[in-house]
Amino acid sequence: MNTISEFLAYPFIQRAFVASLIVGVLCPFVGNFVVLRRMSFFSDAISHSAFAGIAVGALLGIDLSVSSVVVAILISMLIAVLSEKTSLSHDTVIGIAFSGSIASGMLVMGMLKGYRADIFTYLFGDILAITNTDLLLLFVIGVLCISALLFFSKPFLQITFNRDLAQVEGINVRLFEYLLFFIIAIVVTVSLKIIGIILVTSLLVVPAAAAKNLALSMRRLFALSCIFGLVSGITGLMLSVYLNTPSGPTIVLVSVGIFFLTMLKRERWN
Repeated sequence: MNTISEFLAYPFIQRAFVASLIVGVLCPFVGNFVVLRRMSFFSDAISHSAFAGIAVGALLGIDLSVSSVVVAILISMLIAVLSEKTSLSHDTVIGIAFSGSIASGMLVMGMLKGYRADIFTYLFGDILAITNTDLLLLFVIGVLCISALLFFSKPFLQITFNRDLAQVEGINVRLFEYLLFFIIAIVVTVSLKIIGIILVTSLLVVPAAAAKNLALSMRRLFALSCIFGLVSGITGLMLSVYLNTPSGPTIVLVSVGIFFLTMLKRERWN
């Protein structure tokens, strides 16, 4: 059996390893806000709106990464506007966007002729297919998104825990909510090629939820979630290579395993 060092001699494994490190930090870091604000359904809607974007990109013959990002951002902004301008609940608006995205994607997919392997890469994820360009884009997006969340961490957290009080204190609640929706949409879409549309929400939510089981402070919450994300990404990737299993599901299953371990630890503390 090949050792890890022998596997790492292959360039595509090296790229996959770096990608798992970046996503392992980026998704859980952003996922903390998703978990704290109970927005997991929102991230699901965004990932499925990206599916509609991919289908449109395939139909029009444009880059699938670009079309998925554009449509995901548009849908996220639409959800934000409808939640603000209508009397409908946030969950209802997200459900409408979710259903519309799925239906639109399936309708457009039905118009395509022939088999498109690149589309299935986005559906199920394939970290081993990551290119240098994908890696660079992932790194740049990761740095920008985490920097924005760190720089504006105080207003983001204030809005998360008490929206009305934040507004009274002079924080532009609408601006920061739109910015958070935008960041989540970007992170979801750039992670699709690694984890896939079906599982990307899992990597946002599960490490953050596992960290929430143990963390006694916000700083520890963010630190633990990133550690769990890194361990999930690296361990899942190595297991998928050794066991010849799909990388995305393997990474997510490792993450779920960590979550249940933290649940056991929490029960012992209680």
